[in-house]
Amino acid sequence: MNTGPSPLSREKDRETLRAHLERADFAAAESLAQDLLAQNPGDFELLYLAGLTASRADRIEEAIARFERALAQAPNRQARAAVLQALGKSHWTLLRLELAEAALAEAARLAPDDPNPWIDLGAVRKSLGEAARALEAFTTALAIEPDSAEARIGAGLCEIDLGRIAEGRRALESALAMAPGQPEAENGLALIDQLEGRLEAAEARLLRLLGEHPEQMGAFGLASLRPFATDDDPRLVLFEKRQAEPVWTRVPEIVRIDLDYALAKADHDLGRTASAFSRLAQASRRRRALFLFDVGREEERLERIASLFTRDFIERFRLHRDAPPSCPVFIVGLPRSGSTLLEQLLAGHPEITPAGEFPVLPRLATDLSLSWGRLPGFPAALTEGRAENDLRSLARRYFESLRGSQGEVPGPVFTDKHLGNFLFAGLIRMAFPDARIIHTRRHPLDQALSAYRQLFTYGHPYTYDLAEFGRYYIAYRRLMTHWQSVVGEILYDLSYETLVADPEAALRPLFDFLDLPFDPAGLATGTRNRPVRTASAVQVRAPVHAESVGVWKRYREELEPLRASLASWIPEETGD
Repeated sequence: MNTGPSPLSREKDRETLRAHLERADFAAAESLAQDLLAQNPGDFELLYLAGLTASRADRIEEAIARFERALAQAPNRQARAAVLQALGKSHWTLLRLELAEAALAEAARLAPDDPNPWIDLGAVRKSLGEAARALEAFTTALAIEPDSAEARIGAGLCEIDLGRIAEGRRALESALAMAPGQPEAENGLALIDQLEGRLEAAEARLLRLLGEHPEQMGAFGLASLRPFATDDDPRLVLFEKRQAEPVWTRVPEIVRIDLDYALAKADHDLGRTASAFSRLAQASRRRRALFLFDVGREEERLERIASLFTRDFIERFRLHRDAPPSCPVFIVGLPRSGSTLLEQLLAGHPEITPAGEFPVLPRLATDLSLSWGRLPGFPAALTEGRAENDLRSLARRYFESLRGSQGEVPGPVFTDKHLGNFLFAGLIRMAFPDARIIHTRRHPLDQALSAYRQLFTYGHPYTYDLAEFGRYYIAYRRLMTHWQSVVGEILYDLSYETLVADPEAALRPLFDFLDLPFDPAGLATGTRNRPVRTASAVQVRAPVHAESVGVWKRYREELEPLRASLASWIPEETGD
């Protein structure tokens, strides 16, 4: 009677499968994995190894399916932790960061003495823009393994995000002393050079880094440091050389996309408009394929928000007293609208502190939405007492998180430049009695093109497809029109074109809106000495100028379908 493979032969097969993986022989690994799974479809270790096989061959969706099957068969906590870590890293590869965070947090909980899930959790939280929580994860990893260069690098990068540049530099230099040549540490030090305005030093470091490590991301960041002026620019020479490297066929897709955006930037700067747009169209399609995003669902979401947050709803439940000691000024809109320039100009005022892109309100709003949504008969079932308690809790948690990330609640006035807070203008009016909202906007075609040319670290999936951008833009502008009608008393609309044409004339009425005296010194100092950690970091260090106004006209033919769809939102005074 055939009883199947013996335990000895099964272990030998597993060793062979592991050997295939170590040699990166993915075809042989996949063939063997399929054969073994056919014989043992519920075997935990085989499912886990098969998941690793698919993952390392860049078949991530298939890897996720196998890891989820393995999770159901995991025999103990340690096994569950290993699978959850692999599952989290797979979601991370596809930029499904919320799913990745959930899996990795559970892996860290199940294996609290293993530094690796904590390191991966920190990296995902950093990608989510939650530097303070990411730093907690990296610090935990360092408490477990003090000599971990990877955890030290992660902690250093978080310190940079939190504005603690000196601490970040020390952590990165310490990591390099422990493990010389670490690309992530070198990249972090280049970022510090960039943030502090030493662009030549940043460029030299990145050129050396990418020359030594052609598989690394960073080409688009290098390309963004300054315009390309000649075909023999050493950055362009390096980019073209990288594509000829043997390793290039094996680098992750996002690294190839990064280089394509860099080459498109070079084409744009050198006047090769058709080539630039062709590269962008191809690279953006591939980038878009990495996102799970449904623009139709987003349109419906924005409509639901407007239907709930009527003036009557807001006025009935909003807080009127016991305002916190600090007044938040929320800068909202879509990316590439001039928000970073505005934040830096406001930061020149002695009474305003920039808190940067603080990502907490969206998470708190989601928690509140889930809580209120579980009330039978909501919104009619919501009571004044329940609303007041929940809104005070939201405001308290917001300021506690701010204190945790900044060291203290800044005051007396601070800016929160998380652009996605445009979704929550009604909630801001309800929970923060003294808050103000500044909506930055720009000619929609200039904004669309600028966003389309930008490779964002995370989020903004609608910017990688111009038709989707058009649909999302219309939904966003309709919501902003609604907010103007229901919370217009705390909402100020500022156009980029007005700001760059005459900053002083644009800012004087804005300061009146903020009940602050105008300080002309801010126009000279606001953008000079403060670290900037957004896609606009290089641009805002230059003097205020209008060179980016009307750039879309270079791509008039390529943007014609979008221009037609957005015609009613294009300012009449532009004549286009």
